[in-house]
Amino acid sequence: MSAGALVLAWVAGLFSFGAAAIAVYAARKPDEGRELWRVFASTVVIAAAFLVPAGIHPWLFSAVVAAAAWRCAFELAATYGIRVGAAGHAALAAAAAGAVWWGAQGDAASSTALLAATAAVLALTAPLYLAAFARRPTDFRAGIVAAAFPLLAAAHLSHLAHARDGFVWLCVLYATVETQDSMAFLCGRVFGRRRVLPRLSPNKTLEGAIAGACCGVSVGAGMAWGLLHLAPAAAVGVGALVMTAGFCGDLFTSALKRAAQVKDFPRLHRLHGGLLDIYDSTLFAAVPLSIITAFAVPPI
Repeated sequence: MSAGALVLAWVAGLFSFGAAAIAVYAARKPDEGRELWRVFASTVVIAAAFLVPAGIHPWLFSAVVAAAAWRCAFELAATYGIRVGAAGHAALAAAAAGAVWWGAQGDAASSTALLAATAAVLALTAPLYLAAFARRPTDFRAGIVAAAFPLLAAAHLSHLAHARDGFVWLCVLYATVETQDSMAFLCGRVFGRRRVLPRLSPNKTLEGAIAGACCGVSVGAGMAWGLLHLAPAAAVGVGALVMTAGFCGDLFTSALKRAAQVKDFPRLHRLHGGLLDIYDSTLFAAVPLSIITAFAVPPI
């Protein structure tokens, strides 16, 4: 069986499990079940928007990622009250295109340069983001904070897409963070009692976080072992890394929103908010996953 067929089997199994869990819950609480079915249907569309371009061609995926990075940078800028004119939109689009092109190169020199640039960007922006967690940034600092994270994530997503077995790596990335997020949400709704971070993310529960972490690591490790043929310990390490980074990404964007005193970024979807609300965990987790594969996974 080809890797693509195996991936489809994994995805079908995950969504079937989610549908079965919702069906059981909906039998007990029909009103809340209807809401969960709407969330489930939108999640299928969100997953397809990520996985279908990746499955067709790496450059199509990179183009989609560039557009997403532009949108995410715009969402952050709007959250901070920055008006982005035509010239600003053009500059963001050009920067996003450059980021995905750079990430796609994949040779040793480009990978080394991308790693160095990542370290430089993190060193430059970390103090700005830490300050942004306390209060909404202004002037030029707001522009740096708005552009840095989406553009950096775009470069690393493009790097993953153009690596050998890139589609499978992207599936491991997305399946892990989506499973973690979905199971944390579902189990939190069904079993959640204790709030884990009431100020930062009031809807997260300890029970949901534990269930999400266990399911996310299990799915990520299983896919890495079964599809990429990693050793069991390495597969578990990949699953744990992606799950942890995805969870941190969710908290990262939550902190930015709380500082700006908004519930969601500028909306694309009434159930999920903006693009950053939808893909924040995936964008965040792409960076460390790309880094650890940069010198272990050759380009196509």
